[in-house]
Amino acid sequence: MHLLALGWALVLDRWNFPDSGRYRQAAANVQLHGELYARPWPMQAPQGQAVQEFTIRPPGYPLVVLGLGAAFAKPVLLLAVQSVLSLFDIGLVLAWWARWARPTVKLWLLALGMIATFPAQLIYAGAVMSETVLQGMVMAMVVTCLLYIREKKARYAGWFVGFLSLALLIKPVFYPLALVVAGAGLLVAGWGRRFALAVIGLVPVLVVGVYMGWNEHRTGYFHFSSITDINLLHYNAAGVVRQTAGAVAEDAWVANVLQEANATGSFKARQRVIQARATQVIAAHPVVYARQHLQGMTAFFLDPGRFDISEFLGLTPPAGGGLLAQVRAGGALRAVGSLPLALLGWLGVVFAANVGRLWLAWRGFQRLGRAAALWRYGRWVAVGFLLYVAGLTGPLGASRFLVPVWPLLLALALAGLPEQATPEPAAGGANG
Repeated sequence: MHLLALGWALVLDRWNFPDSGRYRQAAANVQLHGELYARPWPMQAPQGQAVQEFTIRPPGYPLVVLGLGAAFAKPVLLLAVQSVLSLFDIGLVLAWWARWARPTVKLWLLALGMIATFPAQLIYAGAVMSETVLQGMVMAMVVTCLLYIREKKARYAGWFVGFLSLALLIKPVFYPLALVVAGAGLLVAGWGRRFALAVIGLVPVLVVGVYMGWNEHRTGYFHFSSITDINLLHYNAAGVVRQTAGAVAEDAWVANVLQEANATGSFKARQRVIQARATQVIAAHPVVYARQHLQGMTAFFLDPGRFDISEFLGLTPPAGGGLLAQVRAGGALRAVGSLPLALLGWLGVVFAANVGRLWLAWRGFQRLGRAAALWRYGRWVAVGFLLYVAGLTGPLGASRFLVPVWPLLLALALAGLPEQATPEPAAGGANG
């Protein structure tokens, strides 16, 4: 399946998604100008909205793109590496499951069906997008976290914060986790009088602070990523306006905020205006926003991935935005009715599989609660990562954003399959 997806992407150039250009442009500007900037290099110093391109993409994935020769040429090596990484992540989960479940042929076929009915895993392995590389970092964090739980050795905590530091430089969604880890390090250090853990836990916060300081040097504004304010304006707050006043009012409100923000004298002042106006809207309609946030979190787990499949197959982009956007606008039936019959059928299969995986994941969570101590704690690690990313993604929820943590959902779902033993760590604990 990975070979077919990779071949399709390379032969028909289906690797080029809407956000791919920014990653490649940022990589190219690093090589040509020594600067992280996600649009064509300007002749004059950027002003106003253009300044956001300095920080819209953290350096992690553009450097991967540059290092694997995909900034200017066809990304053959990059996509091959991502496909191998995707296979490794899935294989790691399957190996863990097979070690204690001793699956029959029927269970192996069910496991294969779980993988085949989440097309986003294959699609993003074959696209110039950061999801698969981030997925590798998440899996590394989970493994090192479990190793620390089992061994209580500081070096595993060190590896964990190292992978977290890489993850937050790939995708901004993980930089708030630095504060959580710092707090956890201080608590564990206080309980166990292991003060080295307090120092280790502060490393990601230091990385975040250094990167934000570098961004301030380049833009005049101390912040991690401009994508945060972009999402706050165009999705979080604009979605509230759409639900309360309609699509026309939403467009007018966004335009007015941008006009006011772009009229300020500095990038810092511009972002402050966006934050203030967006926060006012959300604060005025907290119930509407809460409902919108929960809808996004639901879509995070259940979205069948119409956008992903349409981009991968080269279908005409749907009018009116994605399914979730049209649901909010009251056009769900119209959106579904406009789909080609074959695509509609496949999306129905994927949606049903997503529902089934969630149910199995709940069963697996319960079953692991009766297993050895490592897996009782490990199930909370998996759920913690899933809910963290779902919560931070919020109204943007879609199958694309599930990809980095999807192997954890797969692991829980596999644990929920019937006719298998209760999981126990292997003898000696080496691969428990």
